[in-house]
Amino acid sequence: MILSRIIQIFRNTKTSPFFSFLIGFGTAIMLFHKPIKTKSTLALPVSDVEGQIIKYNQKCYKYSAEDSRCEIPSSK
Repeated sequence: MILSRIIQIFRNTKTSPFFSFLIGFGTAIMLFHKPIKTKSTLALPVSDVEGQIIKYNQKCYKYSAEDSRCEIPSSK
């Protein structure tokens, strides 16, 4: 019963332009959208990581925090 009601809505001549618009608009958005720039960040608090020594690929790394100026790129 519900499926037949949905099919009637799609086959209606008054609603078909609306669905055509939605499909066209969605296609245009997928083709011409600007990708969202992502930036990798540290997922742990700095206090938990600072001073620890990590071995990776036969090398040891010691983390230390230092202040620096953040340049945040705009999403234009």
